[in-house]
Amino acid sequence: MRRALLYILFPVLAVPIGAVEVPCGTWIELRASSVDDWHFDHWSDGNTDAVRQVEVLGDAHYVAYFAPNCGDYPALPVVALYDWLILLDVRSINAKGYYFGEEAVTWYRVRGAPDKLTDGASADDERVGIGYSLTIDQSFLGTGDYYASVDVSSSPSGVLCTDLMRSFIVHYASTAAYAPPLLEPTMVRAHEPQRLLHLNPDQPTKVTIYDIAGHCLQTLSADGVERMSLQAEGVAGCYQVVVQNGEQRTVLRYIVVN
Repeated sequence: MRRALLYILFPVLAVPIGAVEVPCGTWIELRASSVDDWHFDHWSDGNTDAVRQVEVLGDAHYVAYFAPNCGDYPALPVVALYDWLILLDVRSINAKGYYFGEEAVTWYRVRGAPDKLTDGASADDERVGIGYSLTIDQSFLGTGDYYASVDVSSSPSGVLCTDLMRSFIVHYASTAAYAPPLLEPTMVRAHEPQRLLHLNPDQPTKVTIYDIAGHCLQTLSADGVERMSLQAEGVAGCYQVVVQNGEQRTVLRYIVVN
C-alpha cells in the first residue's frame, strides 16, 4: 500500500509542528489549538473548522493560520478606578508590545450593537472622548456601554495587529434616560457635516442656528429622532445652536475656520 506524508505547519510559531507518515486512504484528525492572545482563523485550504477530519490521498501540507486578538475582538484591558472613571490598563498593553499616545485612544458609547471598527460606513456608536481615560458624569446620563478603540498602526510591536484594537466593554447604569444634546465636531470647516446627538425621540426637536450678531440663519425640526445631521455654515466665525428638545432647551456653539 502506498504511504503518504502529512505535514502540519503552524506559521505563527515559525516552526513546523511535525510530519506523520500514514497509509493512503487514512482519515486523520487535525486540531488547531489557540494560544494566548491568538485565535484560529483558517487552514491553508480555506477550511475554517479548528478541528476537522481529512482523508490522506497523497503527500499534503496543512497550514493553520492564527490571528491576534485585536480589531473587533475585545482584547485590551480596562480598569474602573472609581464609579465614574474608566482607564485603559496602559501598562499591561505596553507589556504586549503596543505603545501609543493619548491621541490614539478614542472612547465610544455603544448604540445598539457595538460597531465593527473596520465598518465606518454604518458606524453609529457615539464618540465621547479622547485619551487614556473616560470620565462618566452628568454628560453621560443613562444606561450605557463604553469601550475604547486604540490605533496601534504606528506601534513598534512585531505582532500582526497593526491597525485598530478594541478594549473590553464596560457597562454603566443610571436612572436618567437621556444625556444632554451634544454637537460634534465643534471646530469645523465651511459646510462640513456635523451630528447633533442625545436627542429624546419621545419629544419633538427644534434647532435654530444664529450667527455671532444674533441673526437667525436657519431653523430645523424633527420628530422621533435620537440624532440629526447638520451642516456647518459657509463663512468663518462663531455660531450658536439652540436645541429645543421637548421642554429641554440647550445652547451649543461651534466655530468655522478657514
